[in-house]
Amino acid sequence: MKKKKIGVLICAYNEEKHVRKVVDKCLKKVKDVIVVNDGSKDNTLRELEKTKAKVIDLKENRGKGMALKKGFEYGWKHNYDYFILLDADGQHDPNEIPLFIDAINKDYDLIIGARTKRHSDMPYLRRFTNFLSSSLLSFRRKTWIKDTQSGYRALNLNLLKGIELKRKRYDLESEILIKMIKRGAKLKNLKIKTIYGEETSTIHPIKDTYRFFRTLFMSSK
Repeated sequence: MKKKKIGVLICAYNEEKHVRKVVDKCLKKVKDVIVVNDGSKDNTLRELEKTKAKVIDLKENRGKGMALKKGFEYGWKHNYDYFILLDADGQHDPNEIPLFIDAINKDYDLIIGARTKRHSDMPYLRRFTNFLSSSLLSFRRKTWIKDTQSGYRALNLNLLKGIELKRKRYDLESEILIKMIKRGAKLKNLKIKTIYGEETSTIHPIKDTYRFFRTLFMSSK
């Protein structure tokens, strides 16, 4: 059986405090880490240049959705089979990457990191919107997804390649879930821990929740 080519994909915007540490921890678990610097205005790019990550530098901030698309294009061009996605702000523990790799080797196409300890750690508004969006998407697709808003996930790039992706911001993550499941992706919910520290989320609780619901109903038709 051909060994799967697996990389870690990180999108970073103004994460000079965290991104180098995150990348270095990832590189202890996988050979290849690809970081899309999404037009950061701080020293994120300088910090990345101190690492062994492959850096895609966008000169202007274009939003996470567009940054992800650039990363996917790189993955397809360089024949990666899977990308493990995680955030640059330190909320996700790179030590859990082997859990995703194990699920990949069991031929799951879509592995979602379901965050634990939500009631004690996750901000209330984000907890509520996550519960609502997870419930609605699960009902709509008739597949239980524990954490639709988790950015810690793994994707089968070969399955993703033939899917038209239209969204450009955070709602792209929801569009990917919906369309991969619709296409028959083998789904795995994987328990992970999430650290809420001094990082500031760039997700807008109202606007991005609205975009999720719009994506849910438009992509599920």
